[in-house]
Amino acid sequence: MKANRGIRFDAADPKQLRKIHAIAGVGAELFSTKGYLETSMDDIAAAAKVTKGAVYHYFASKAEILFLICSNYVDLDLGGLEQSLQTMGADERIKYIIFHHIEHFAGHVYAASTLLHESYNLPPRYLKEVRSRERRYYEIVARVISDFLGEGARKELVTTLTFTLFGMLNWIYKWYNPRNTIKPKELSQLIYEIFTNGVKGSPTVVTRLERFVDTMADPT
Repeated sequence: MKANRGIRFDAADPKQLRKIHAIAGVGAELFSTKGYLETSMDDIAAAAKVTKGAVYHYFASKAEILFLICSNYVDLDLGGLEQSLQTMGADERIKYIIFHHIEHFAGHVYAASTLLHESYNLPPRYLKEVRSRERRYYEIVARVISDFLGEGARKELVTTLTFTLFGMLNWIYKWYNPRNTIKPKELSQLIYEIFTNGVKGSPTVVTRLERFVDTMADPT
């Protein structure tokens, strides 16, 4: 008879949770540098300095480690976000989202890279859950950008600008090292100014974007 593998994370005690997150942290570093498919449970056990049996005590499979990394990263983006935004003006909300996103990235570089580059390896039921959480995050940011544009903002334009902002924020995993000269707060301020001034800095910018969206929607 096979031994049961993995434990219920929601039933874990503080000591177990520390071990779970320590193993997941090692997994994130390996998945983001070596690749998920190229990383074995033996690799994770060796890097975490535990036995392979110890890894299986906490995680039923490598996919569970990947799921925990990806879901936790998105949850940290979402955690308390809507409540924090409630008392802010439109400009403040965009600034808060940008600073919060990059600060989170700077503290979890390997997990961010794993989510963006390796999450497609998740089994369907896990991937669906992660994508659902990502959609919730997208919807929050899209509402903020809609408020920033003002009453009557077109849905297509809001969508375009939301994905543009996510592109600016998420692509930094390819090049940004928080230990470099530019610090997370400085990078956040730079992106905030580029995005907000680009959208509202010239009265013709939004009009041009709307025309571009129209062209893409109706190429004839």
